Amino acid sequence: MFSAKQFRALCAVLIGCLCSASLAIAQPGTVTSSIKAFENLVYKISPGKSELKLDVFLPDTIADKNFPLLIIIHGGGWALGDKTLETIYYMKKLKQELLNNGIAVASIDYSLVSKDVHLPTPVEDCKDAIKWLYANATQYNLDTTNFGLWGGSAGGHLALLAAYSGKEQFKGDSLLMQYPSQVKYVVDNFGPTEMNDLLRVDAGKFTTFIFKIFFRKIYNVRERLSFALTGYHLKTDKEKLKEINHACSPLYYVSENAVPTLIFHGTKDRVVPYAQSEKLKALLDRDHIENEFVTVAKGDHGFNNISQEETDKLVDKTVEFIKGRNKQEGYRLVSH
Repeated sequence: MFSAKQFRALCAVLIGCLCSASLAIAQPGTVTSSIKAFENLVYKISPGKSELKLDVFLPDTIADKNFPLLIIIHGGGWALGDKTLETIYYMKKLKQELLNNGIAVASIDYSLVSKDVHLPTPVEDCKDAIKWLYANATQYNLDTTNFGLWGGSAGGHLALLAAYSGKEQFKGDSLLMQYPSQVKYVVDNFGPTEMNDLLRVDAGKFTTFIFKIFFRKIYNVRERLSFALTGYHLKTDKEKLKEINHACSPLYYVSENAVPTLIFHGTKDRVVPYAQSEKLKALLDRDHIENEFVTVAKGDHGFNNISQEETDKLVDKTVEFIKGRNKQEGYRLVSH
């Protein structure tokens, strides 16, 4: 049975999650030549006939090698958000520092969960975006031996699943299946790693009853999010819901084949428990996977309460980690 304190934590999870924020050939997008941006490139047509798009940003450099690539997966509780990077200082700063260091950036959209879209569709979309970038790497001068993933919150969850899962898992669009989706590393910012635990699926009957009576709004949001993520109702299809949550929990994909991982998590995160990242690190250590866990003292979910100086340090750490994985030379920055 879960305590009232744990259920209050669930309240933060639910409100935070909901309020945060098939083509194998390159299609024409909006090109901003001054910053080498290729925007709104369609990488896939969803089953609902929606165009899923991504943006590619290339370093303003002259290089004798192709560019390493970091693929960014946005957060927003799986139900909100998009690929825009310019509205959040952390993301804007990260993008600019990567480009300054000769690393290309792609930012992707994916299907958001709803009454009609559920897990694992967003994971499949993310892997399809990676495959599309492999398929079109020559056009954008991308080094396919140096692809990495970055995700925040729900995006961290999706990035971990995409990075750790194999070719036969989360297959996605048949038109892209011929292309690989493996990456060299993953950067996880406070992403959920165990979905049943995150949603307190096994909360005791008495605790659930108390919250149903006294905290009806929280109870209802939990029900709606659980259904949006899985397509099953917690009250009537609990075992099926748990099965999907388990199948979409990054912890269960950690093995000796997992890729190097950089983890950021704040100790005051009331949306995704800090312990979820601790568990991830423990499993990576168990399997001797290169990893680093950066604790952000008193950092909340999204690091909204830390200073710009602290944010810059996180960006610097990320760039340092990525450069350590790439170890590429040969880029000469050109000033304009």
